[in-house]
Amino acid sequence: MKRTQKVSLILCVALMTLVGSFAWAKVTTYDAKTLKWTWLAEGDESNGGSSTITMKEETVAKGVTGYSFAGNITNQYEYGFVTVKVNPDEATLGKLKTCTGLSFKVMGDGDKYMVKITTEDVKDYAYYMYEFDTVKGQAITVVVPIEFFMQPSWGKVVGGAVNTQLAQFIEFQTTRNGSPGPFEFKLWDIKLYTGGVPALSSAEKKANDKAVKDAAAAEAKMAKPVGGALDGVVWNVVDNFEYANGYMVYFSDPRLFNGNQIKKGDTYTLKFTCTASRDLEAEMRVYLVDHTSAANYHTELTPQVMVPVLKAGVPYSGEITLEANKDAKSANITANLMGMETEGKGRKGSKGSGVEKAFTVTFSEFVFSKK
Repeated sequence: MKRTQKVSLILCVALMTLVGSFAWAKVTTYDAKTLKWTWLAEGDESNGGSSTITMKEETVAKGVTGYSFAGNITNQYEYGFVTVKVNPDEATLGKLKTCTGLSFKVMGDGDKYMVKITTEDVKDYAYYMYEFDTVKGQAITVVVPIEFFMQPSWGKVVGGAVNTQLAQFIEFQTTRNGSPGPFEFKLWDIKLYTGGVPALSSAEKKANDKAVKDAAAAEAKMAKPVGGALDGVVWNVVDNFEYANGYMVYFSDPRLFNGNQIKKGDTYTLKFTCTASRDLEAEMRVYLVDHTSAANYHTELTPQVMVPVLKAGVPYSGEITLEANKDAKSANITANLMGMETEGKGRKGSKGSGVEKAFTVTFSEFVFSKK
């Protein structure tokens, strides 16, 4: 199942003040009193991945029930992801098929997520979607007019706006595309609208603004050292013959930069001991990289540094220095990654497949620091 790789959507936080322009005079709101949903959380096991997610029902406010989700993204599947499916009962499905917009409340980890409306006419999983920001540790309200849902660029375009008459369910998904690391978020208070989409109420807008301000203040007070001695580091290195001649991995453990942004002139050091699961065909090339849409999904921020060819089961210890010659576009996790590539022999006549196949690099020592 192919998942979103290259898509650039308008983010909800920047658009919160614009939502009012989509309001009409008579808007009907359907909330928890009339809507019935069944929630299901899934990892990417069906795609051969190992990303995990747990779901817990809990009280998120006085008299309000929601769901909390936590887990870990891996790149055992190249576009590693987790998903939350929100299935409507028959009556709710009827309202989903005629809705002009939806809203929900979310408390996240500061990362981006997406909401989708799955429809019968999309056969390649490129469902209409909307990407939104979360505010770390703070609840916000997200309002999405139907016009904001778009198909990702990698899918087959079925044409026009999302056809809600063919809707099946609502889905929430991570946007990391295989960048490994933990995640955590909560969802509740899904509402559907017909006859238009309401602007945020003054109370909701005030709460959103306060959430952003409080999160920024909390971040400013926190000491955020880069890296340190990281345990449990494993790189699941996958084929990259579709775009290059070998194998690669994006390593995005949040502990690596801890919310800091790579800046031109920064110097970082990695001291490590690692073991490969098979003989490699060439040296490993390690670098820092911005993997966001603003950086065209791959802008290297440091020169590549070579690590000698690894042999299966034979530990190798070394120390490398990475000097940034560009700024990351933001402090977002996916803008501040460590990348690794190595060349390999492709399978003749089969684009996107290597002879030796994917492998793992397991680190018994991984100490990352900023000079």
